[in-house]
Amino acid sequence: MEILLLCFRFYPAGESRKSEYHGSDLWYSGKLLRIDLTNEKVVQENLDEATLRKWVGGTGLGAKYLYEEVPAGVDWNDGENRLILASGPLGGTSINGSGTVSIVTKGALTNGAAACQANGFFGAFLRFNGIDCLILQGKAKRWVYLSIQGDEVET
Repeated sequence: MEILLLCFRFYPAGESRKSEYHGSDLWYSGKLLRIDLTNEKVVQENLDEATLRKWVGGTGLGAKYLYEEVPAGVDWNDGENRLILASGPLGGTSINGSGTVSIVTKGALTNGAAACQANGFFGAFLRFNGIDCLILQGKAKRWVYLSIQGDEVET
């Protein structure tokens, strides 16, 4: 059984964050975290403005990476599949419903692309920590956790 626990630090209004802005004027942070569960590595990538304009929102970013990185014959429970959690450009703002997060992967029912949105604070916390997208890949050999506190990422 593969388990990943996520932990975020919430930054109250007025408290400074060390995170540097990597995005554009599109209301994105411009950062993606790739979590390789097999090798227990976390890699940060910057998202360019052209990608953010073409693939709008969390579901758009998720669809981009799912179709580019997961080969056609991969099953939903294969380590080559991706589990993508992403927030859209309004994530973490005071607009109603903006705290949602999109989850994109290959679904277990049809083994095809699947996307859903979840309400709550996860999407907002992701954005408050300067991240637009998490891509989980591989299979963990043991229980692992991921702690994100601004620019500090710990596994």
